[in-house]
Amino acid sequence: MTGFRFPFPAMIVGLTLTGSAVMVTNAQTPPMPDIRTPDILQSYIYGYAPVAMEATRAIETAVPDALVSPGRAPVNQFGRSESLATPNSRLVIRPNADMLYTSAWLDLAGQPLILHVPDTTGRYYLIPLYDAYSNEFASVGSRTTGNSEGNYAIIGPHWRGTLPNGLSGVLRAPTNTVWALGRTLVRGAADLPAAVAVTTQYQLVPLSDYAGFIATGVYTPPTGVPVVAPNPNFVGFPVTASPGFSMPEYFSVLGEYFLRNLPPPQELRQAVPLALYGLANQNLLTPTTVSQADADFITELQSTAANKNGWSVNLNGGTYGTNYLLRAAVARFGLGANIPADAVYASMAKAADGGPLVGTNAYVMHFEPGQTPPVNGFWSLTVYDQAGVLVPNPINRYDVGSETGLVPNADGSIDIFLQNAPPTATQANWLPTPAAPFNLTLRFFWPAKSVLDGTYEIPPVTQVVAAGLQ
Repeated sequence: MTGFRFPFPAMIVGLTLTGSAVMVTNAQTPPMPDIRTPDILQSYIYGYAPVAMEATRAIETAVPDALVSPGRAPVNQFGRSESLATPNSRLVIRPNADMLYTSAWLDLAGQPLILHVPDTTGRYYLIPLYDAYSNEFASVGSRTTGNSEGNYAIIGPHWRGTLPNGLSGVLRAPTNTVWALGRTLVRGAADLPAAVAVTTQYQLVPLSDYAGFIATGVYTPPTGVPVVAPNPNFVGFPVTASPGFSMPEYFSVLGEYFLRNLPPPQELRQAVPLALYGLANQNLLTPTTVSQADADFITELQSTAANKNGWSVNLNGGTYGTNYLLRAAVARFGLGANIPADAVYASMAKAADGGPLVGTNAYVMHFEPGQTPPVNGFWSLTVYDQAGVLVPNPINRYDVGSETGLVPNADGSIDIFLQNAPPTATQANWLPTPAAPFNLTLRFFWPAKSVLDGTYEIPPVTQVVAAGLQ
């Protein structure tokens, strides 16, 4: 590695407002920091989230257009899913079963992109923007920008120029690689066509084509885009199960990605030694290192979570600063996590007796009147197998919640029945479970303050004697 240098740019970008237009100007970066020597485990942990991002990007953009494979598209285009997640959805773990995904990988090195969103007529949606290291740096959606039509400029860290007047907002990205991972609420199968009609209007327009888009309302993304096949060692289901995550090549991917997407200046003193050490010492990566990292990921999530009534809630996801261990742990088990203000995820993997949740038992989750999850958006409860995959069931129901028509009891309370066999009670409140061990995820989209400050208490999941009693 003699002579290897990270080519730090002499300038980074600042923003100033000039009238109603936005002018992008230059600002000096601090000098290159001294290099310190970490160990291979620290380097591996540092690289986990960016390598997971790069592997996901390579898979999702390896198509000539947005039509050949649902959910995938070339760079700077939206890949759209027009159906809800099923047990066959395995690229990411723990997918939402009540939202449509629209995913786009942006390359802002050449010019800004304008994100166009329609009036969603009150439908909840969220398009968070992640930098190259999986930090959410901005979002467009019901909570942040409302449900009205809008056009938002997304600019890279080194672009200089003047943006047009009349934009709804300007979003400055800290890296040239950006992941836009949109989520749009679907209120059941009958609502799917209406939700698709909304998501098909999400659009990414290069700045050079924006004037024509404003004049005509039309922008047609290019087709026949050259395809770069993903590295076969970094293709897995989920992507973090790829063999490349246990190979020395892992650090080569990290090094190349690092050069294209330098971290923020304030992180350089820590980040450079971590990336450089791994690149120079790839041969030190062993199965022991990978196993230790996996154990550290689990420990980190457990130690940073609040636990009550069997539920584990972590309010630290979405943006990580220099907490590279937490960043890696979230990437391992839920790449693309939202910041808590947008969404909070509670998980349960064990029954009250400490054993696994299994569908051969019957469970009930009871909400007292007025005590369902407090949200400004919506909430849902989803069943996954222990690998984080949706499980087939005879009624193809993978979640229940505020938008699925739960039937309250006479006193206004609500019971959700979690069991393998159909209950004798209200079928609308049945969430089928597999006979094998399973996990639960409770999602709060746009959670209320009581969720964010921990004062809302999620009720326990209680085992009942037999499924026939439900």
